[in-house]
Amino acid sequence: MKMLLLGLLLGFHMATASAVEFEVYQSSYKPLNLALLVDTETIEAEQGHFLQDVVTQDLDSSRSFKVLDPLSFLSDAKQVRTYIDYADWRIIGTDVLVVTKLKSVADTWSVAVSIHDPFSNKQLDNQVISQAKNKPLRALAHRVADYIYHQQTGLPGYFTSYILFVKKEGGQSDLMLMEHDGEALQRVGKNFTLLLSPDVSPDRTTVALNTYVGNKPRLEFFHLDTGKRSTFASFKGLNSTPAFSPDGRLLAAALSYTGNSEIHIYNIKSKKWRKFTNNPAIDTTPTWSPDGKWIAFTSNRNGSPQIYIKPVNGGKAKRISLNGNYNTSPVWAPIGDRIAFVTKKNWEYAIATVHIDGTGLRYLATGNRIESPAWSPNGQMILYSADDGGRKHIYNVPIWGGEARRITPPNMDASDPAWSK
Repeated sequence: MKMLLLGLLLGFHMATASAVEFEVYQSSYKPLNLALLVDTETIEAEQGHFLQDVVTQDLDSSRSFKVLDPLSFLSDAKQVRTYIDYADWRIIGTDVLVVTKLKSVADTWSVAVSIHDPFSNKQLDNQVISQAKNKPLRALAHRVADYIYHQQTGLPGYFTSYILFVKKEGGQSDLMLMEHDGEALQRVGKNFTLLLSPDVSPDRTTVALNTYVGNKPRLEFFHLDTGKRSTFASFKGLNSTPAFSPDGRLLAAALSYTGNSEIHIYNIKSKKWRKFTNNPAIDTTPTWSPDGKWIAFTSNRNGSPQIYIKPVNGGKAKRISLNGNYNTSPVWAPIGDRIAFVTKKNWEYAIATVHIDGTGLRYLATGNRIESPAWSPNGQMILYSADDGGRKHIYNVPIWGGEARRITPPNMDASDPAWSK
């Protein structure tokens, strides 16, 4: 929706997509073959199978792992409890062997996890992960997957994160929440006349929203624990695309009450705004660098929408989108090395990333009317929405390229994804 908003502001005519114009980036990366064993000796088999299914789905969805079919295993959990014959796992090409044992003790679930390298004939790590039984077993499975992912990649897992997005039905919009893989879908805010560009605060408690009352835009905070809403910008003209700073103290947004669309910065504690950009052009869709020292934004100051970065404490804006005449909706990667954005060539849309100096351009996915990129908390996956037959869906794609997968229901109009920090 951020891309669509900018297109309306700049007066672009949207046309039907033609032939594919982008060379989609594909790295030589190959996922690790992972064998997952769940020992269910002391619990109901149904619970063990559920744990195995969720961990498998998590790791498979990351595209960093290919979880092997248990039918190919030459040893079972009972045999592994006694002795691990690493040769059995090398034969089927296992790069990583994970052995887990789920236990139920009083009011607590615990999972003992050990990770092995069959080609080095050794155990790499082990850990016991526990959780109260009054929490869903799915949450514990996500934590197990996070541990395995981190041990093997060196990066934090993102399987305990959640995604907010906008569901549209008729003339109303709802704020929806789901887990990273589209599961546990629930409505957290309902019956908005129009809802755009949600952004989650770093502490995961608050969402900044662009809403409308009649045809008048405003910016609101939506509190996830209570459902309460509070307005923090209702100026004349445009109030749009809010974005929290990494420390949660500030918020950047596009406001036009000064005469044209400029990026402004809001101090949440003092409730005061200050102008960040000052240019006759249209400036919109701000995003913060992970260290809070820079803001990237879209501007048509050179005649077409392009991506610029500017120091928060003052200085000149520098253009970093060096290819094409349409680049918009920047989102800074959590690890700071890249910026994702929407681009277009001859009416074909794509998600792209680029280094902050403008080099290393990669096109990751193409589609119809692509909008609203969002990074996973560890910077390894990108969400976006795209139109399919008049209905929007949310997809994810790895940053090294690969298959884009839809994660929202096929019969739901879903857009404007925002990933929790």
